[in-house]
Amino acid sequence: MENESIGYEIHLKKRPIGPVKLDHFGLVKTDIPQLREEGDFLVRNIWMSVDPFLRIYMASGTKHAAAFELNKPLTGGCIGEVIESKSSKFKVGDYVKANFGWRKYWIGKDMDSVENSISKIDSTIAPLRAFLGLLGITGMTAYVGLFKICNLKEGQDAVFVSSAAGGVGSVTCQLANIKGCYVVGSCGSDEKARWLVDKLGIDHAINYRKIGQDNISEELKRVFPNGIDLYFDNVGGRHLEAAIDNMNTFGRIALCGTTSQYNDHGNTSYNNQNQKVTKSNSDGPSNLSLAVSHRLKLQGFIWSDHFDILNEFNANMSQWISEDRIRLQETIFEGLENAPKAFVSLFNGKTVGRTLVKID
Repeated sequence: MENESIGYEIHLKKRPIGPVKLDHFGLVKTDIPQLREEGDFLVRNIWMSVDPFLRIYMASGTKHAAAFELNKPLTGGCIGEVIESKSSKFKVGDYVKANFGWRKYWIGKDMDSVENSISKIDSTIAPLRAFLGLLGITGMTAYVGLFKICNLKEGQDAVFVSSAAGGVGSVTCQLANIKGCYVVGSCGSDEKARWLVDKLGIDHAINYRKIGQDNISEELKRVFPNGIDLYFDNVGGRHLEAAIDNMNTFGRIALCGTTSQYNDHGNTSYNNQNQKVTKSNSDGPSNLSLAVSHRLKLQGFIWSDHFDILNEFNANMSQWISEDRIRLQETIFEGLENAPKAFVSLFNGKTVGRTLVKID
């Protein structure tokens, strides 16, 4: 990938059924795109993020967005540098954040910079990759879920976070810690559990793989003797079911992700009666009736619906970073060609914190 006259992209070659694998992707050589119109600018990507929710769009679309097209580059968060420009807004040397990851070069346009969420970033505030992490989607998602969706009660709430060693989960744990709450996180290894307690300072960590899916509810009962007030759900399935079992009356649940079920997307077929059949590798929740009797609030959310608190988020997060009260562990893969490997790693428990790809 040394030839600067050639661009590279990662394409989706076939739709995954069940777990996503490396052969679902392909590295494709392309020409570097050329500027054609006034307002165009050429960006060379430096960093990109990989996020579990993209698995949904590899198989099927949602009301939020269509499925990825086959034999075309995927999309995802990225940070890049403007290296050529016919734009009055974006000059050579500017750093920008956008959703054109999984490729080395891309063309932006002044006219669609707002629609496509292309924005300049100030590299003097923090390292570039921080704008894909603490000062980006990761931090904003944790902040919105805790403070806007669930109205965290400072010094009062007992908080449970699933996938607590992941990017969003680890930030959520730290934010709840900053606000003086009792915090328990769930993760998939003893090493991650020790990291959560020893490095992030949460009160307790559960290795769900060690205790078994069937025992999560009993373990939560043990570590939350007075019940759970707030659950930040990144997993869905049996974790959500176990949390509902142990929620206090008027408890709040932020539905952020369903990683335990993402690989079920694409497992759809039709029987002899032409009825839709989906094979699922995960269970639950089967106890939603408790949400009624316990008067629980369960709300799904997407961070981008909440730009009204962006200034508040930036001010608070920047202060906590400067005070060294919050940090983000990163797992970094080198080279665009390793982006598929980085994505697959999200589902096999091999990464800690935010997973990024250093493209250039």
